[in-house]
Amino acid sequence: MVGGGISGLVAARRLASMGADVTVIEGGPRLGGQIRTVEVADRPIDVGAEAMHTGAPQVMGLLEELDLTREVVTASTGQAWIWSERGLRRLPAGVGPAGPTRMRPVLASRILSPRGVARAAMEPVMTRASEPDDEGVGAFLSRRFGHEVTDRLVDPVLGTLHAGDVSKLSLRAVTPQLAASAAARRSLLLGGRKRRRGPRPPSFITLRAGLETLVERLAEQDGVAVRRSTPVESIKASPRGYELSGPTGAIMHADAVVVALPAHAATRALRSVAPAAAAGLEPVRSASVATVVVAYPRRAIEALPLFRDNGLLVPASTGRLLKAAVFLSAKWPHLAHPDHFLVRLSAGRADASVVADLTDAELLARVHAELADATGLASHPVEAHVQRWPRALAQLEVGHLERLGTVRGELGRHHPGIVVAGAPFDGLGIAACVRSGERAAEQLDRFMPGALEVAP
Repeated sequence: MVGGGISGLVAARRLASMGADVTVIEGGPRLGGQIRTVEVADRPIDVGAEAMHTGAPQVMGLLEELDLTREVVTASTGQAWIWSERGLRRLPAGVGPAGPTRMRPVLASRILSPRGVARAAMEPVMTRASEPDDEGVGAFLSRRFGHEVTDRLVDPVLGTLHAGDVSKLSLRAVTPQLAASAAARRSLLLGGRKRRRGPRPPSFITLRAGLETLVERLAEQDGVAVRRSTPVESIKASPRGYELSGPTGAIMHADAVVVALPAHAATRALRSVAPAAAAGLEPVRSASVATVVVAYPRRAIEALPLFRDNGLLVPASTGRLLKAAVFLSAKWPHLAHPDHFLVRLSAGRADASVVADLTDAELLARVHAELADATGLASHPVEAHVQRWPRALAQLEVGHLERLGTVRGELGRHHPGIVVAGAPFDGLGIAACVRSGERAAEQLDRFMPGALEVAP
């Protein structure tokens, strides 16, 4: 298992439960990938992935399997705000990464201009031209609803989540449900009306001591050895299977390998053994982002009603460094504090190097100033933690599924003992990574039933 993030750890657990002798090789000193919990103001704060979704059966099943359901904390039902060119507006009900499903809340929000509202309301009667096989989410939604919906509603939600350009993010890879609706050629607004009659929407959850608890439980699996601070730079075919090497030479031989690395690292590792597969990964870009957690005096927050809700989203069109703020002490009951109010600030987008150019102090000052500008906050942080994530968020851009099919096809034909897993391949979020790890384990189980073992 090359890579000790969630995908690699889930694959390792599944393969070990099938009787395999598994080694997880992690290039850094810690496991978990983009899951990391730190302490700020005596509270456990996640500075990478922040939450899980109860609508993902793989996640809920894994929590039960690991006996973690008693540690689950559910997010409050507070709303989010958008810092738009028309001022602060509540995110309308029914608006998600795939756009609006209801027009009345959008109209009431006054985020769109009258012309933008009129254009969006025409979606049910718009002529359905032949849809491309894949296109940017922004292009699709602009054609259906108009550019204002894309720029003022979808970008703050989907663009912030992926730290990407919604005009480039793949409709099929990033919003598969939206792609399915497009293929059915039905109205998204009318389809949303049908969905509202269905079951209650799922909630966001976390773990009381932080999401690193999930990482720790996964790493405790019997039959799984872990080697940290051991970067794998190349994989080569050998008479015994595959030879894994790092900067100082050979690391180990393995019968089969799961590559669960960031896209650029996976490209380098596969270049020797499967050059065509590596070439298929080269176009996958990544965004460098940063999370800044700040603690403010609680008395400075109490007079500001905005902080009673869950957070703030900032469209890319504003040109600000801040892309989102999560009001942690309001969103998560276990993060309430008698003296401090905790806020998580996010910065960094694809095609922008501003985050990398700033020192930690400059980054903190910039995002704090922008939050203060949006909310009227007059107090300064009493404690802060800056977490940088260089080249962390893979950009699943138009044509991603075709490129991924090429990569997996090349490996399947020439090296079926190598599979890839993780966010750069199967999507962002803990649920996607869990599914990806389980799929990798199933692939190798089919490849070598009853014979999976790693040679030291």
